Formats: sequence, C-alpha cells, structure tokens
Amino acid sequence: MNLLQFFKGRGRLTRAGFWVHGLIVWGVFYLVWSALGDSAGGVFTWVVNLPVLAVLVLLCIQRLHDRNYSGWWLLLVVVPVAGALWLGWQLALRRGVPEGNRWGLDPLLPRGDYLVVR
Repeated sequence: MNLLQFFKGRGRLTRAGFWVHGLIVWGVFYLVWSALGDSAGGVFTWVVNLPVLAVLVLLCIQRLHDRNYSGWWLLLVVVPVAGALWLGWQLALRRGVPEGNRWGLDPLLPRGDYLVVR
C-alpha cells in the first residue's frame, strides 16, 4: 500500500483499494477523535475534520477515475438522494474499466516491469 495514495488526486484506485484506504482514514479519524474526547470543540474540530474530508475527496476522485469519470462528478452529491445513491453505486460497488483510460492503466492488470534473469 502506498501512503502517497492518500494525498494525490490523479491516477486510478481499485474498488478494494478504495475500501481499504477509506477504512484506514476513518480508523485514524476515529482514534484521533476519541483520544481528544470532550476537549475537541470549536476551531479544533475544523483542524481535524478538514484534512480527513480532503483525503476522502481525493480517494473518491481516484475511484471515479478508475470508473472513467472525472472528479467533477463528485458534485452530484448536492443532488438530493439520487446523486448520493449514484455516487455510492459507482464508488463502492462497480468495477473499474478493464482497459486503460486517460488516468492510467487498469491497476488490476499484472505489470511486466520486473527483471527476468536467464
């Protein structure tokens, strides 16, 4: 697992990678939030919530890239019910396009970039 995957908005992210990275982000968020307890309030809430939201948005953008959609499709979240349902279906349940697209090759394809010694 590549930690830089959390902080970039380009490239593709598989469905399994999306779930794993998302669970890691939520787990770290929960640990930080529970460690702070009742002392977290006001401005400090924004200090914790904004980076988590930014990382989750970047993961969603990469996942949309795997489905061959632009990250701008995340704006569908403002459409009541239908937008959120469509995004949830695309992000969490659908497999990425099997061929390469403008955001890169299929991350599930085996790579032949290893050294073969004869």
